[in-house]
Amino acid sequence: MRRATLLRSVARLLDDGTELHDAAFMWTRHRWMVPYAVIAAGAVYLASQLAGFTETPTRVALAFAAGAIAVNATTDYRIVARTSRGLVMLRASRIRQYAVGVLERLPASTPIQAVGGTVFATDWQVGEAVFTVPKSSEGAIQRIAHP
Repeated sequence: MRRATLLRSVARLLDDGTELHDAAFMWTRHRWMVPYAVIAAGAVYLASQLAGFTETPTRVALAFAAGAIAVNATTDYRIVARTSRGLVMLRASRIRQYAVGVLERLPASTPIQAVGGTVFATDWQVGEAVFTVPKSSEGAIQRIAHP
């Protein structure tokens, strides 16, 4: 179901006559994501203390929420798609695996290769950037990289 939604969202953004072969969901985090999250969490922890929240678990929960928001704000979600006219990079929704706009058409010579990963996701270099690809899109990115 999620995969079908992803493919439909990409197909609706493509030019007429362009056939969608495959698409993979991925994300990249800003290089300063960790400092931003720590600063946001620390600031909210201190602000909650100054605001009169006396219970430590409440202040920690608020700080954790602020850190999570900072992480989400510094994450860019993307979709790479192989079409009948080449590779396309699309902007994806922050909420679900859904294409919201075309960013650019990538040259045919754009390198797409695996560069690492974990049990839950793999890291792929697409052009100059390294993206994290969830296991649900791993097969798709492999098909895109090696048509």
